[in-house]
Amino acid sequence: MEYTGSQYIGEYVDGRMEGDAEYILPTKTKYVGEMKDGMFHGQGTLYFPSGSRFDAVWEKGLVVKVSLSSPIWTHLEKSPRAVTTVEMASTTRPRG
Repeated sequence: MEYTGSQYIGEYVDGRMEGDAEYILPTKTKYVGEMKDGMFHGQGTLYFPSGSRFDAVWEKGLVVKVSLSSPIWTHLEKSPRAVTTVEMASTTRPRG
């Protein structure tokens, strides 16, 4: 599901975001990585406007493994809110 005000650059399969993609939230936080069934799924990186990044493996929109090579976050006061926004946007499923 796409979050209102976001931008998705990638392929769709059966009307859902799928494959390698770029997803930019209204907060300017950007996800670059794999999508499946409209959710973050596989390897992907969140890039925050502060310059921080978060490398992880995702499963159905949730982080299941954090990359040990992911740089240390430099603006912790902003990053958790962005991650929460991303999780909410990526795990929301369409009705019906």
